[in-house]
Amino acid sequence: MAEYEHEQTIPVDARVVFDLARDVSAMEAWLPDGLQVESSGPERVTGHVSMGDEIDEAEGYLAADAEQRRLEWGDLEGGGYSGWLQVDDEGPGRSRVVLHLEVGGEHQAAVGGEAHEITDEHLVQALSRLAALATQSVT
Repeated sequence: MAEYEHEQTIPVDARVVFDLARDVSAMEAWLPDGLQVESSGPERVTGHVSMGDEIDEAEGYLAADAEQRRLEWGDLEGGGYSGWLQVDDEGPGRSRVVLHLEVGGEHQAAVGGEAHEITDEHLVQALSRLAALATQSVT
């Protein structure tokens, strides 16, 4: 199993950032390249991951706890991936976002090497995009 975690401070209120992050219809704007998510029912999503010529599709769950400003997700089979995103208040108009991902099983990112580095970079990219989206939403 491989674990990844990154955090970023965003100069936007935590509630605004969380509301953007949990909106499945807006996720494509901040998720990393090659990852698309669409709603497939209450707390259910279908993820499409493309790496090179390979496209993988999986059913998963996405749970949002608005009071804690926390998203949790994973595959329904329980062995491939899971993660969470936590948005904390850092004072007036500031928030801290932590993005955590665990990849297990036979997924390339769990093995290491270049796939591990790419996955790590994708988390940084996602946080940067979420920060840009949140900043644009309040200007």
